[in-house]
Amino acid sequence: MKQQFFGLGLSAGLALSLCSTAGAVQPAPVEGNANVQWSKVISDPFDGTVVYDKNFSPSDHGYVFVTSWSKGGIRATYTWYESAIDGYRTVWRSRWVHRKGKKVEEQYPEQEPVYRYTRFDDTPKAIMFAVNGQLYTYEDGAIAPELVTALANAPAGNMRIRLVWNNGKTKDIEIGKGTVEAWKTVFRDRT
Repeated sequence: MKQQFFGLGLSAGLALSLCSTAGAVQPAPVEGNANVQWSKVISDPFDGTVVYDKNFSPSDHGYVFVTSWSKGGIRATYTWYESAIDGYRTVWRSRWVHRKGKKVEEQYPEQEPVYRYTRFDDTPKAIMFAVNGQLYTYEDGAIAPELVTALANAPAGNMRIRLVWNNGKTKDIEIGKGTVEAWKTVFRDRT
């Protein structure tokens, strides 16, 4: 009897821990360096009619925010890189100096830091939209009909959205005007 109770408790605990991730935006099926057509409506064998959007910082080690928009839902991945000094290496540099009235090239050693970059991926808990004066929130699964209608009828141009993280912090980011225009096709049949 005690073993059955332990097994039941373990099963219930496992079920609760597996359910704790529900209610969060799912990761995007593509990465920022994927060979896809960004901001163009395409047909995907798994997601059907879909548009991918990418927003990124211009630096090599900044962030990339990738989204996938389809009738099945909105998927998003925020990727960022953090750096730390891993050590130093000696590099040889040259400079021109004056010696005995002549300009000569001189070689000298210099210590240069070697950086280690670590990649982090995260998905927001929710995505908030402000469309035509109305606020909408998306968390997971099928998109609510009201949000589908709002996205299909969104004003032309870039759209700022708000990402909400599990810790309560937020980050505003833009979806490109090409993707906003593509929503008219992706969500047309659901309005």
